Amino acid sequence: MAPKRKAARRSPAQPRAGTWPESSPLADAHGPIVHTIFRISRKNRAMVGALLRPLGLFAGQELLLMQLDERAARPQSELIAALGIDHSTVSKMLQRMEAAGVVARGASAADRRAGVVRLTAAGRRLRRAIERIWQQMEQLTVAHLSAGERTALLALLRSVEARLKPESG
Repeated sequence: MAPKRKAARRSPAQPRAGTWPESSPLADAHGPIVHTIFRISRKNRAMVGALLRPLGLFAGQELLLMQLDERAARPQSELIAALGIDHSTVSKMLQRMEAAGVVARGASAADRRAGVVRLTAAGRRLRRAIERIWQQMEQLTVAHLSAGERTALLALLRSVEARLKPESG
């Protein structure tokens, strides 16, 4: 009898071939659009994460970097509001990114109690790489669509987004 081989471990962030996660009859019957948006979101996050990994970034950190201006510091409170995530998550992200030399934190010149964040030279280089990754993802996502279909899809997605109010439950 041949020895059993261990199955290769797959990171949970790596999508498998085909639909990931798989659709289900319940989701298809009661929320096919919501479930499709969920699956697209999961695939997108996994793919972006895989592209960011060689840069030493985790999915989500690129969004923070994209909120920072090339030259000016930005209040941490503005970053929290712009990202729509809680203070502790942003704080932890900034700690990791500061330790990696991507951002620098300090006190605001106008209000010493307020924290500000700025890109370092390494952060500016990463930001340009992130812009290329997002362009690559855009191409991978909609290359099969015509310009008119892309315009229509974007308008429909923005309309759906505008109706969603997470704080309203």
